[in-house]
Amino acid sequence: MAKTNQGTKNSKKRLQWVLFILFLFLVWAGYTGYNQWTVIQQKKDKIEKLKVQEQNVQKEKQELEKQILLLQKDDYIAEIARKYYFLSKPGEFIFISPQ
Repeated sequence: MAKTNQGTKNSKKRLQWVLFILFLFLVWAGYTGYNQWTVIQQKKDKIEKLKVQEQNVQKEKQELEKQILLLQKDDYIAEIARKYYFLSKPGEFIFISPQ
């Protein structure tokens, strides 16, 4: 009888240690999973911000491409020169209003 009581005590202790180690593993796995989840959420937020920034850059690029096409036309360049630099065609007079 003493051997069976001693055997059950040893098996209970062994089972307690196994359960304790299993519990520690589950705590570690939960902690690691939570940390990884927060990192993933932060990266998703950053991706969304970068997508918005990319859209803004694409719009700006399209505007600049339009401006490049316009600046290749002589009529547009002449219009800009008259408007901002007060240049005129031969025989043309520029009157500046006091406004």
